[in-house]
Amino acid sequence: MRRRLGMRLIIVALLAGAVLTCDSGPKAGELTVELVTPRLQLGAALFRVTALEPQTIDTVTAACAGCQAFVARVSDREVRGIVTGTFGAGPLFRVGVPDRGAGEAFSFALQQLAAPDFHLVSGAGSSLQLLER
Repeated sequence: MRRRLGMRLIIVALLAGAVLTCDSGPKAGELTVELVTPRLQLGAALFRVTALEPQTIDTVTAACAGCQAFVARVSDREVRGIVTGTFGAGPLFRVGVPDRGAGEAFSFALQQLAAPDFHLVSGAGSSLQLLER
């Protein structure tokens, strides 16, 4: 009888531990998007972020030091923006999302680049990509 009770307690403890450590469900947070470019110094980057349904875009903020992000919300699933400052390749902006695990549902398009004096420059060889989480 004691042996059965002991086994039941062990099973209950194992099941409780599994439930407590289960990390299922969406986790809100930020996705960091980096600029890949051969250019050493830029002054502005125009971009677009889109999300597949049911994902949405909560916020967009600059990720580079000394930079500012200005955005226009087209819908819950599309934001267009510009990051200004002095920057090169590396983290450019962060996107606040309701589920960090759904990074594949978001796309990032680089539309235009400008030099530090804000003259437009070629975006050849430049792109945006999601940094590994």
